[in-house]
Amino acid sequence: MPNQIYHFLALGVAYLGLFVISEYLYHRRNWDAENTRKVSHAGAGLLALSFPLLFKDSMYVIALCSTFLIILGLTKRIGWLHSIHAVDRITYGSTMFPLVVCICFWFYSRDLDLIKFYLPVLIMALADPAACLVGRRFPIRPLYKKKSVGGSLAFFGVAFSLSALMFFLLRSDPDWRLAAPQCLVIAFVSMSAEAVTQKGFDNLTIPLSTLAVLVLFPI
Repeated sequence: MPNQIYHFLALGVAYLGLFVISEYLYHRRNWDAENTRKVSHAGAGLLALSFPLLFKDSMYVIALCSTFLIILGLTKRIGWLHSIHAVDRITYGSTMFPLVVCICFWFYSRDLDLIKFYLPVLIMALADPAACLVGRRFPIRPLYKKKSVGGSLAFFGVAFSLSALMFFLLRSDPDWRLAAPQCLVIAFVSMSAEAVTQKGFDNLTIPLSTLAVLVLFPI
């Protein structure tokens, strides 16, 4: 129990440090808020990967996510953390992020299947920013509102690669006749969720759609 408290405090400091880095990039290096937001998004997701290794009690995860949900809500209300909130669009992504991490951790804790936590969080943390950055730089053609084919292709490629990597690392002897189609389905379903979801709710639909495939079609 004491170790989990220390881990809780250490991760709290790490997340605060991530906010400090984002603020530095925004205020001192003049990075666009969309880019600093993606840095925070990816960094927060990567830090979350330590949760199954550090916490056996899901209450610590809930407490940590709830704390930062409150921090994000308060800073948005009083006009702080411009590196995350100063984007020219309505988005609830920062709210969805800690919520979905708790959901993924709960699914993992039921049977201690790491892929049910790591893969949804990784796809949310890495494939989503990749879609945004590539879509903005190479808007091959409009797809849906502000989404583009270029961004969706980038998302699909990253999601498929992460799926294959997780099956390779977290399954002792994966049957690739089953795993390869599963990776394609996960990449396509999560890409579709990202393409049609607006206002930051893709932070919820991407990991939940990935979880749905893993739960409904286990291999």
